[in-house]
Amino acid sequence: MPRDEAAGWGTAFAYGVAGAVIIGFPSFLAGFIGPIIFTPQANQGPLLGIFITGPAGVLVGFIVGVLFSQRHRRK
Repeated sequence: MPRDEAAGWGTAFAYGVAGAVIIGFPSFLAGFIGPIIFTPQANQGPLLGIFITGPAGVLVGFIVGVLFSQRHRRK
């Protein structure tokens, strides 16, 4: 693998991690705190953020970050 290709993968991974944090953390907070605010009597509300919106936000954020880095690299 040429050196430029290896550097591209590192950059793509870094963008992916940044996207995962930037999109994943707010989506986790929305899924965790939202049910507490809107339905305080539901004792399993925060599980939405832990098991659904948090991991989904991290996955979507990582994919968006990698795609952004690939598009940014081409220009």
